[in-house]
Amino acid sequence: MTTDKTRRFSRRALLGGLGLGMGMLPVLSFEKTPAQAAGATKRFISITWTNGVVAQNFFPPAGPLTGTLPPILAPLDKWKSKILAMRGPGTGAATGGVDAQVMLDLGIIFGGHQSYPTLLTGSYMGATAATPSIDTLIADQLKAQGLTTPQLNVGCRPYASTTSWRANGVKNLDETDPYALFTRLFGPSAPPPVDKSAIRRKSVMDFCIDDLTRFAAPLGLEDRVKIDGHLDAIRTLEKQLAAAPSCVAPVNTPAGVDFKLNANYPTQVKMMIDIIAAVVKCDIARAITLDLIDDGGGNSLTFPWLPVPLSDYHALAHSPDPGPRTTINTWFYSQVADLVGQLAATPEGASTALDNSVILVCNDMNEGNDSRVSSLPYLIIGSGGGFFKQGTCVQFPANVPNNRLLTSICHALDLPVASVGTTYTGDLDATLKA
Repeated sequence: MTTDKTRRFSRRALLGGLGLGMGMLPVLSFEKTPAQAAGATKRFISITWTNGVVAQNFFPPAGPLTGTLPPILAPLDKWKSKILAMRGPGTGAATGGVDAQVMLDLGIIFGGHQSYPTLLTGSYMGATAATPSIDTLIADQLKAQGLTTPQLNVGCRPYASTTSWRANGVKNLDETDPYALFTRLFGPSAPPPVDKSAIRRKSVMDFCIDDLTRFAAPLGLEDRVKIDGHLDAIRTLEKQLAAAPSCVAPVNTPAGVDFKLNANYPTQVKMMIDIIAAVVKCDIARAITLDLIDDGGGNSLTFPWLPVPLSDYHALAHSPDPGPRTTINTWFYSQVADLVGQLAATPEGASTALDNSVILVCNDMNEGNDSRVSSLPYLIIGSGGGFFKQGTCVQFPANVPNNRLLTSICHALDLPVASVGTTYTGDLDATLKA
């Protein structure tokens, strides 16, 4: 029989052998282990629109996001420390770093007005997708873990197009009427909004407090002092939860708006953003897509509330003048900033709902005047509970398939897939992880 003189019976080993719970952990002070945060409630949110950006006014230089963001991203300047931007090695319009490579492989270089099915799936079959989108993959795992309705698909004027797919050729239908969506989620027949994550954390803390109090009773003074300190920390967390914003339904006003009128489009977008923010706070869904407009061009959408010509969005996107295109995309990013601000103001323990989210902002092409599906303007906001780098712009080599970005997003949401979509395997974890 051999003896390992370097081995000691630790308190962790003792408690583990006795089968005691996490409430006993404060007596483990003699064993050094890396601190781990409690499991955060993560969610994925994508926001998509069409007609590209103006590359020189969108893509930041590689490296830390210091100074003012490019004009299109200016509405997010307050939260630039939460942004992960991506670019390629080129300049001008060819500056992006992520491609719809499955389309390029088929020679569909300028097919931006049909790329919605590819943006979240990494697959392409004409106007449809060959594989599920990542919101579906994430939601299916959550459903298997017991969440009843983990997925929410929302649109404003998407019409026939969608970024969300259930399976080969099967769309996830999105709700485009804010009133109908509000009624379904928060109306009289809907279950009352409940902050499930707060209740779950509170129940764990109640257990810890009871567990620790019982355990401390027969102990000596030294161990009781340690446990009292741990109890104080738990009660501090309890107070933080009590002070956190409660789960309440958004105000579904104004009533009776005709969303077919262009002038009411900002109201429709705002109502959808507010509903999504409430869905996150109430933990109603954790895989959410918002398609702001159809993939096919412009749907006759004009922007009478902006200082741009009263022309169809598609026509403006093909204009050689970058001014209107910059103004329009800056407005779209101000809508993204509205959601970002609401989530950033929602505490979740020591972090926020934004910190625990991955907001992926997509567009179906690089620039509207050529509809190229290379150098796509993807942007990530929120780290997914610390998974992604933040406050920086990562520079990729040329020809990075969007499949690998989508795979890394799945990894951030604790979905251990080897690949997403078709043709291209692998991920971008080594480049994008914090």
